[in-house]
Amino acid sequence: MKLKPEVQKEISRRQEKQLKVIFKQLSGSDRKSLTEFLRSGQAPGSKAYKALKPNVQKSVLKLNLSTFDIILKRSRNPITKFRVKMAKVSYQSMLKAAS
Repeated sequence: MKLKPEVQKEISRRQEKQLKVIFKQLSGSDRKSLTEFLRSGQAPGSKAYKALKPNVQKSVLKLNLSTFDIILKRSRNPITKFRVKMAKVSYQSMLKAAS
């Protein structure tokens, strides 16, 4: 899905703030695994995601949920909104399962 530059900028700003908070909560090896996972560009649910520790999995899901909130707020297309809402519900269920 192609996003407008201002939406991309808002997403990156929010994720940077969240990453600062998350990095304070994680240990050194968890920080390293989170950084490697984010750089790999893989999605939650992949083999690499399932290999992560539960607290790192929660961090990844929280980052993605914040992205969905921004996209829902900025999108006007009803089909896009529906797709994002469905993805958000599935990520929320994954977050509950990881708890």
